[in-house]
Amino acid sequence: MSVYTMPIKTAIIVFPFLALAISFVLVIREYRKYGTFLLWRAVVLYSFVFYLLCAYFLIILPLPPRAEVAQYTSQYLELRPFHFVQRFLQETVLNLHDPQTFVPALRQNVVLEPVFNMLLFVPFGVYLRYYYKVSFKKVVLASFLLSLFFELTQLSSLYFIYPRPYRLADVNDLINNTFGGIVGYAVTPMLTFLFPTRDEMDERAYEKGQSVSLFRRFVAFCLDWLMISVVQSILIFLANFIPQYKEWIAPYPLLEQRLWFFFMVLLVFMILPTLTNGETLGKKIVRIKVVEEQREKIRFKSLVVRYGYLYIVYGIISSFLAGSADLLNSSNRMLQLVTLMLFLFCLFLLFLFVLNVGYVLVRRKRRLFYEKASHTYTISTIKRVKNAESN
Repeated sequence: MSVYTMPIKTAIIVFPFLALAISFVLVIREYRKYGTFLLWRAVVLYSFVFYLLCAYFLIILPLPPRAEVAQYTSQYLELRPFHFVQRFLQETVLNLHDPQTFVPALRQNVVLEPVFNMLLFVPFGVYLRYYYKVSFKKVVLASFLLSLFFELTQLSSLYFIYPRPYRLADVNDLINNTFGGIVGYAVTPMLTFLFPTRDEMDERAYEKGQSVSLFRRFVAFCLDWLMISVVQSILIFLANFIPQYKEWIAPYPLLEQRLWFFFMVLLVFMILPTLTNGETLGKKIVRIKVVEEQREKIRFKSLVVRYGYLYIVYGIISSFLAGSADLLNSSNRMLQLVTLMLFLFCLFLLFLFVLNVGYVLVRRKRRLFYEKASHTYTISTIKRVKNAESN
C-alpha cells in the first residue's frame, strides 16, 4: 500500500509550492478574461493540478538508487497489445463455478494493475469534459498522449537520469489509460450534476468582474511596481555611465532612491495614465482603469491628487518612520521630542490608512480615501460579449 500512499504524500508536500508558482499566471489570466477569480473555479483548477501531480508521482516514485538500477536485468518494455488479458487467463484463480474465488481473484495483480491504470485516468476524462468542455475524440486523444508521456518518461529512464529504465513501459498501459479517460468522459454527467457548469461559472464570473475588488487592484499594483523595478534598474545602470550623474547624485544614495521613486511615480501613475485615459500597464493587464467623475477623460490634476495622497504623502511618511531611529537617539532633547511627536503623528496617519482599507473590505465599498479626495474611481473595462464561448 505504501507504493501508492508515498507518491500521494509527496504530491501533498510539493503541491503548495507548485500552486504558488502557477498562481500568479492563473490569477492574471482569470482577471484579464473575467475580472474575478471564483472560488469554485480555483477549486477545480487547483484540484486538477493536484491530480496531475499525483498521477505523475505514481508513475515515477519511489526512486531507487542509481547503483541499484544499474544491476537490474528485468524486462523494461512490453509491446504486446492486450497481453494483460492473456496474463489474467493464465494466472487468475477465478472459477466462475466457485463464488469463493471471486474476492481472491480481485486481489491479484493481474486484475489490480489494469484496473489501477484505468482508474488513474478516469479523473482526467472527467476534468476535460466538465471544465474544459472537450469533445469525446479530443478526450481520447488527450488521454492517449498523456499516457504516452508517462510511458516515455519510464522508458527514458526518467529523462536519462538513470542508467536504464527502472519501471516497465507497457503498451497495455496506453490502452488501459486511454480507456480510463473514455470512462471518465462517460460518467462525467453522473459525477458533476450537483456542481455548477462551466457556462454558469463563466456567467457568474462576468457578473462579479464588473465590480473591481481590492485584490484585483492589488494585482495591478504588483504588476506596475514590477515594471517600475525593472525600468528603474535599467535607467540607474545607464545613468551610472554619465559622469555628471556620478558626481551629483551617486554620493547620496538616500537622495538617489527618493528621487527615482518620485520620478517613477510621476511617470507611471500620473503622466502615463493621462495619455492612456486612466490605464497603467498593470491595470491594462487585469482590465481596469481609473476614471474621473463626470468626465470622459481623466485630468492630470486629478491623477496628481490621487497618487500624490497615496504615494507621495505616504511615501514621505514611510521614509520618515524608517529613518527616524537616529533622530530619536539624538542627544538633543528638543530634537528627540519633535521627532517623537512626528513619529506618533505618522503612525496615526498610517493607522488611518489601514483602517480605511479595512473598512472598505468589511463594508465592500470600493473607494478609498485618496479616490474620494481626487473624485476618481476604478472601473472594469471587461465587456461581456453575448453568446461568448468558453475556452
